Amino acid sequence: MASRLAITAALLLATLAAYRHVGACGFVNLDDDAYVEFAPMVNQGLRPAALVWAATAVHTANWHPLTSVSHMVDCELFGLRAAPMHWENVGWHLLNCALVFLVWHRLTQAMGRSACVAALFALHPLHVESVAWISSRKDLLCTVFWLLGIWAYLRWTERPSRRRYLLVALCLTTALLFKPMAVTLPATLLLLDAWPLRRRPTLPWRDLIIEKMPLFAIVAAHSAITWMVQSGAGAANYAARISFEARLGNAFVAYARYVGKMFWPESLSPLYAHPGFWPASLVATAAISLGLAILIVWRQRHARPWLAFGGAWFLGTLVPVIGVVQVGAQSMADRYTYMPLLGLFTALAWGGAELITTYPRLRRPLTAAAFIGLAACALITDRQVLAWENSERLYQKSIAGGEDNASIRYLLATASQAAGRPESAVVAQLEKALAYEPDYVNAHTQLAIIALRHQRFDEALARLEQNLRWEPRNESLHVNLGSFWSIRGDIPRGLRHYQEALGLNPRSPGIHRELAQAYLKLNQPGTALAHYQTAAQLDPWNVSDWVNVGLILGQQGRLADARRAFTRALWIDPSNNDARRNLPIVDQLERGQMPRSP
Repeated sequence: MASRLAITAALLLATLAAYRHVGACGFVNLDDDAYVEFAPMVNQGLRPAALVWAATAVHTANWHPLTSVSHMVDCELFGLRAAPMHWENVGWHLLNCALVFLVWHRLTQAMGRSACVAALFALHPLHVESVAWISSRKDLLCTVFWLLGIWAYLRWTERPSRRRYLLVALCLTTALLFKPMAVTLPATLLLLDAWPLRRRPTLPWRDLIIEKMPLFAIVAAHSAITWMVQSGAGAANYAARISFEARLGNAFVAYARYVGKMFWPESLSPLYAHPGFWPASLVATAAISLGLAILIVWRQRHARPWLAFGGAWFLGTLVPVIGVVQVGAQSMADRYTYMPLLGLFTALAWGGAELITTYPRLRRPLTAAAFIGLAACALITDRQVLAWENSERLYQKSIAGGEDNASIRYLLATASQAAGRPESAVVAQLEKALAYEPDYVNAHTQLAIIALRHQRFDEALARLEQNLRWEPRNESLHVNLGSFWSIRGDIPRGLRHYQEALGLNPRSPGIHRELAQAYLKLNQPGTALAHYQTAAQLDPWNVSDWVNVGLILGQQGRLADARRAFTRALWIDPSNNDARRNLPIVDQLERGQMPRSP
C-alpha cells in the first residue's frame, strides 16, 4: 500500500510539473468559441433551460449532454475565465493517471510495469491536446468512466452479480454521454478477458461475447444516435467528398503516423488536414508495415499475450476515429490517442520487463533509458502546453514545426483579426491558405468580406460567385450571395439566393432567419413571421427567434401569442433585455392599459 501511494504521489507531482504553465492558457478559436466562449446555452451557467437543452439538443454537430453540462458547471463556478477551466482539465488528467496505474496494477499485479504505463500516459506530449484544450474536456471525462468501467468489470468477474454488472453498464453509458469514442469499451473488456484476466480459454469466446451483449446493445443504440446527429448536422458530409479508397488509405497512414509520433512527438498540430489522397507508395508502405506487425503479434500471441493485447487495444480503440467513416476535415488528431496509446504503452512496459528478465545486465541501461525517455516527454509536454496560450501562438507553433496547411493558415487569419492585427497581416494569411488550396471557399469568403468593407464590390462579388461555381450545392454560399445583394440594397435578388439555399436545405434555421430579415426589409411582416416561426421550431433554443416572433405578433395585436413567445425567450435566457422589456408591455396591453415608458 505504501509503495502504491508513493508511486501515485510521484506520478501526480511529475504531471503537475509538466503542466505547470496551463494556467496561462486562454480560449482558442478552435471549438472553444462554439463549446463555451460564445455558446449562450453554456456560458451563462446552470439553469433549467440549459439542462433541458443539453439533454435534447445537438451541440457542435454532436450529442454529448454531460460534456455540455460540465462546461456549464465551469461557467457557473468561474464565469468566462479560461484559467480555472484549464486547471480543472489538469485535475481530470491527474485522476486518469492515478486510475491507469491503479487499474493496471489491479489487473496485472505488476507494480513497476503499471507505473511505467501510467507515467507514459501522464507525460506523453501527444496527450497535451486533450489536457490543455478546454474543448477536449470530453476526452478526459470519457476516459475517467472508461477506466472506472474496467474497474467495475474486474469486480464483476471476481464475484458476478446484477448490481455489479449494472455498474459496468452505468460507467459505459456515462462515458458515451461524454464522448461517443467509448463505443469500443465492451471490446476492450473482451481483450482483458484474454489477457491479463485469462478468462479465455477457460470460457469460450461465445460465452464471453454473450455476457456482454447488453453492453453492445447500449453501444449500438448510442452509435445510431451519433450517426443521425452528425449526419443531420453535416459533420459526416466529408465522407461524400472523399472516396472510400482515399479514406481507407488515410487510415493506414494515420496508424503509422500515430506510432511514429508516439516514438518521436514532433510537428504536433491541432489540425492535420486531410490531403484527399496520400501517395500510393506511402499508403502501400503503411499497409504492409501494419500487416507485418499484425502477423508478428499474432504469432507471438501465446508466448507474449501482452503484445497482442497492446496491439489490438491500439488498433481497435482508434477504429471509431481512424477516418474510414470520415467526420470532419482532419486526417488524424492528437486527442484521438488519449486512450488508444495505453495499448502501446503496455506493450512497451511489458516488453522492457521481459528484456530485463532475459538479460539481467540490461536492467540499468534500460531503466536509465526509461527515465530519460520520461524526462524528455515531460520536457516536450511542458513546451507544448505553452503553445495553447492563445490561438495565434498555437497555429504559429504548428507552422514552425512543419505542419502547415490551408486550415491552419485560415484559423491563424481569423485569430489575428480577433487580436486586432493589421488587416494586411490577416489578408497575408488568407492568401497563404489559398496558396495551399486555391478553391478554399472559407478563405475566399473572408477576403470577400474584407473587399466589401472597402467597397470593392466587384472583387467581393467575383469571389462569392466563384465559390458557388466550386460548390454549387453548398447552401451557405448561396446565403453569402444573398447577404451581399441585401447589403447592396437589391433585396429581391438576395431573396432569390436565399430561396435557392432553402431548396438545398429546407431544415436550416439560419436560412429561414435570413429570409425573415429580408421580408421585413420588404415590409412583409406576415411572411417574415412565418420564417421566424419555422426557425424557432427548427432551433427552439435560439432566443432571438422567439423575441422576433413576439415582436411581430405584438404588432399584429396577437398579444397572448406574443406573451408566450417572450415568456419562452426568458425561460431560455432570463437576462435577455428585449424579452424582459417587451413582456410587461404585452401584459399591460392585454389588461387594456397604456404601456408605461421604460
